[in-house]
Order: sequence, then C-alpha cells, then structure tokens
Amino acid sequence: MNSLTGFQLAHPHTPARAVRAESVADVIAAVTNEKLSPSPLIAVQATGHGRTRGMSDGTLIDTSGLDDVTVDSVSRTVTVGAGTRFSAVIAAAAQHGLAPLSGSFPAVGVVGYCLSGGFGLLSRAYGFGADSVTEVELVTPDARRLTASPTENPELFWGVRGAGSNFGIVTSLTMRLFPVTELIAGSLSIDLLANPGALQVWRDWAETQSPDMMTAATLMAAPTDAEDLPPFLRGAHRMQIQVSWSGEPQRGLAVIDDLKSSLHWAGIDFEPTVDRLPFSRSGEIFAEPADPHGYTSEAFLLSDLDDASLERMRIAGAPSQVPTFTVTGIRILGGKLAQPASSPNAIGHRNARWLLSVLSPLEPSEQTGQTSSQLRHLKHISGALDKPDGSTILGRALNFTFRELDSAEVASAFEPEDYGRLCRLRDIYDPDRVLMPQFPL
Repeated sequence: MNSLTGFQLAHPHTPARAVRAESVADVIAAVTNEKLSPSPLIAVQATGHGRTRGMSDGTLIDTSGLDDVTVDSVSRTVTVGAGTRFSAVIAAAAQHGLAPLSGSFPAVGVVGYCLSGGFGLLSRAYGFGADSVTEVELVTPDARRLTASPTENPELFWGVRGAGSNFGIVTSLTMRLFPVTELIAGSLSIDLLANPGALQVWRDWAETQSPDMMTAATLMAAPTDAEDLPPFLRGAHRMQIQVSWSGEPQRGLAVIDDLKSSLHWAGIDFEPTVDRLPFSRSGEIFAEPADPHGYTSEAFLLSDLDDASLERMRIAGAPSQVPTFTVTGIRILGGKLAQPASSPNAIGHRNARWLLSVLSPLEPSEQTGQTSSQLRHLKHISGALDKPDGSTILGRALNFTFRELDSAEVASAFEPEDYGRLCRLRDIYDPDRVLMPQFPL
C-alpha cells in the first residue's frame, strides 16, 4: 500500500511536502517547519482508511512508521504508536489472554478509530473504543508535545476522545484491554428477494439480546447490468446476519439457536456459518475487503427502527433501485454504549439504539469523490428511515462516514452543548486552523 495513498483510494493527497515520521521528534520538526510557510496547512495520515478529503498543498505527515505496541498485562492496558493497526494489537494482547475494543476490520488504524468513537465487536459489553482510552500523547499545531489524561490537560482529554484530529497530531495512546479470548461468532446468509421478512425477524431477535451479543445485518444489492461483479451478485439482494458473542460459550450457542429457530418459524431459508473463534480471527466475521479501494458512505445514529422504516429501507435498497453495488449495514447499539464513560468524553448520542451505514465503492474514474447519483442514492436509503417528526435519525456516525461533511453535518454527531465546547477547544489549540482534520469543527 502506498503510504501517501493509503487504504482509501478516493480523495487522494497531493501535498507540497510529505514527511514520514519515525519518531515524535520527526513530527515536531515537521510542524515547526510548516509553521514557517506563508499559509501553513498540515494533514496527517496513518492507514488512510477513513480519509474523507485530500490536501493539495501544505505538509502531509505520514505516521504509519509509529507502530510500536507495548502491552502491560498487569494493568491490562496497551500503548500504541499513531500508525498501529488493530491487527497488531489483537496479536500482542492475545498472548496475555486479552483483547482490545477493536472493530469488524482489524486492518484499520487504532488512533483514528478510537478518537472518532470506535464501535466494535465488544462495544455493547465494554463501551466505545474512545471510552477505553486512558491517555493520549499529541503534538499541537504550535509544536508543543502534550499529554492528555484525566489529570493532565483534562479538557483536551475530554475533547480528543470524540473529535481527536481537531486539536493536534496524536503520536500515541494508551487504552484498556479486556479478558476475552474467544467468540461464538459467524454469519447467516439469506436471499432477501426470496425472504423479504428476514429483516424484521432479525430486528425482533436482536432487540432481546444481552450486551454480550454484537449483531448486525449487512444488505448487499447490485443492478442486473453490473458487469464488473460476479454473475451471482448481479441483480441480487443478499442479507448477511453477523453474530458475535463474547460471554459464556454455551449460552452464546443457545441464543444463536434462538435466532435460527425464529428464522425457521418464519419460513426463511438461510445458510449459517457460526463457530467458536479465537479473538485473533475476529476479522472473519464480517470478512470485509482487504485490498485498498475507493468508497463513499453515509452513516447515522438512530433512535428506533420500526417495521415501516425497515420495509421502506429494503425497497429503497433493492437491486432495481441501486445505481451501483451498495452495502447497507445495520448494527444494534445499547448496552455499555448507552452508559456514561468512566471518564467523560465527547461521544454524542449515547441513547442511540441503532447504527445505519450505506456504502458504495467508487470506480477509478470517480475516485476524487462520489458521483452525484451515488450521493443521491445513499441519501435516498437513509432518508427512508427518517420519520416526519425527525425522531429516528439522531445524528451522524463519524466512524462509518466516508465523505466530506459540512459544519452542520459534523455538529450533528455531537450533543449541541458539546459541539460548542469542542469548537471553543479548537480555538485554543488550533486558532489559525493549521490542521486539516477528517471532520473539522
């Protein structure tokens, strides 16, 4: 993977200068040098997975070389460099019978994932990735090296966990690990064209589950003339139900059997692939594409998900309606996610019950951004869920949004009073707006 391109091939960077940082001193030097520029601008990239826009001037600081991983098994914490991927943390933590609050795709970067929220396989049981962060090291736009923790720069510590890249260049963080070694996990595959009621059956079952169960529904649809896809996907509307149980194994097998029974009673055909998995194989549950590519998405936090909304969404995402291959994901929230963090942070809408994401890949010719037809379609599917009184969509889910947002869209990700507090915090640490964050306040 080209370090300037990163995993996300859309919105490429074309900086005037690029610095590959191998140490914190390299980051400080890059910031110091850029301050001398007539119009200083700094962007930061480690893996490039979440990039939503590219820079055409200024300095790009590549932090992928800051990839140290140090596990403290006594305190059950891990300290990682800014370029570390979750795959490295999972492997290191497993040696001590521990696991991080990683997401469905282990190749993402730890820092970007955690500091934009971080909803993963263990989050209903243990909270957001940001909730597990205990300390952050960063370099501010005026080249100061700071520590943010509950006792050092506590206001910065509050804000960086939720809107992290607005205040400085994070060089490392420390986060808690959890005593999980094994999952009861996998997926159930369903032809949604032949079984249109499957979404409601899954939703009803998901709403009864304890926080030990993470479950999602992934809907994949493609037009019949999608010649770039395998024949079996053209005109298809597939539904994958992902399940991941982190509690007592026999109980996990029983609750997944309950789901299978509910599907059987509803006359729904499915193909199950569920087994006991070591946490080190957690990436197999969603089996997301591992090769770099361009993509765009919308993502929202929802207060509810009733039958009418599900049906409108299913119809809006049908093969006859999609302009290109489209993946719609629905994940249940609640559990620990709905509770305040032990050390307060800026994560918004903890009362959300569901997370909705709608994603489409981009062709190479479209990789400077989404086409207008794709954007209209993504909004069409998400709009099918919004009620006239606005009670369904609470705000944006930043971790799953892969396009540039305007200020009102960014603000919707936070509680209104918190957004004002975050803006004031950025005025303190980056008053000249030198930083080019993924989602600027």
